[in-house]
Amino acid sequence: MKKSPDDSYQIPKPILLMRCSDSQAYSPIGIRSVNRIALVAIAASAAVAAQAHAQSDRYQVTRTAQAAAGGVAAVRLSNGSGNLVVNGRSGSSEVHVTAIVHGSSQRAVDAVRISLDRNGDVVTVREDTPDRSWFGIDNTWVDLTVELPTNMALDVSDGSGGARIDNAGAIRLRSGSGGAHLSNIAGTVDVRSGSGAVELSNVRGNVTASSGSGGFTIDGVNGSVDIRNAGSGSLNVRGVTGSVHLGSIGSGSLVADNIGGDLTVDRKGSGSVQYTNVKGQVSVPDRHRNW
Repeated sequence: MKKSPDDSYQIPKPILLMRCSDSQAYSPIGIRSVNRIALVAIAASAAVAAQAHAQSDRYQVTRTAQAAAGGVAAVRLSNGSGNLVVNGRSGSSEVHVTAIVHGSSQRAVDAVRISLDRNGDVVTVREDTPDRSWFGIDNTWVDLTVELPTNMALDVSDGSGGARIDNAGAIRLRSGSGGAHLSNIAGTVDVRSGSGAVELSNVRGNVTASSGSGGFTIDGVNGSVDIRNAGSGSLNVRGVTGSVHLGSIGSGSLVADNIGGDLTVDRKGSGSVQYTNVKGQVSVPDRHRNW
């Protein structure tokens, strides 16, 4: 195929289906050009994203807040796109918060305030951020570290940042796209997750959970497990003293081992179910069931 004199760099439209002749294979020239352009575009996008992240993390400031824990039964907190770490400390007598505020300008990070408000026996960790319109395109996010007495109950809302909680009491967790790891929990656990993966270990209480596309890894529960909905995420459940119930599984797979009670799956899609060492009764739809 010939190019027109005025079109020094124009790839013919039938790029992928162009033959040099009836007896020749498809010409790779157009494909190589498209691949080269695509690679350049991907590299440019990655560079822009990396530069934007570096610029938005240019400024940071550390804030702290604390409140006496005497008479406090629970702590309520929320976090957006930053990471959240909660540690229960034996012998601690206060709720202590350390917040590292990240942002793309000094005025943006300086405007963020962290406070602890007590109402009855509940302490609420508040993150006060002015409306973003005050600063135009400036962005901020906060990494929170909370230290509190061991086995204190928590009510947590987490956005796209990860959450790690250790040595706490009963937990209610609502998570978006950020992953969550909960360990050494003395009480019930109620988790709802969007697309983030959730890991639970050494829970001394019943577990109730649901997820969109995020998977669950549950290892060691002194109680029962009720996963009401699991979309495309995989499920790994082992070491449960009570029964395990799954309301609905989509395309994700289930692997269950060492279950002290019954294993029940109400509805399942294309995902497989594998189980071993189940002491109680097993009720699983026949499709893709393995044992």
